Amino acid sequence: MGKKPELSAGLVAIKGNAAPAPDMPTRASPPPAPAPAAQERPQGEAIEPLNFKVPARFRREFKTYAAAHGMKLNELLQRSFEAYRKQQND
Repeated sequence: MGKKPELSAGLVAIKGNAAPAPDMPTRASPPPAPAPAAQERPQGEAIEPLNFKVPARFRREFKTYAAAHGMKLNELLQRSFEAYRKQQND
């Protein structure tokens, strides 16, 4: 085995000293998500976990849709369920 090549000082990362490249474009911050109206839980209502498995493709599409619309996953699930329930009652 040969000797490992030494790294130049410009290639060694030091934690906390990172800086973007000078020609890197800045990111546009996403617009703030509107405050949920009817989806808010009543004061003092407990939060319970809801765990189930879904196909990988559905999971990816669900998460992508939620992120693209500035929603949390549980918010999208609640809105979807409310829309489905409303559709079934019509």
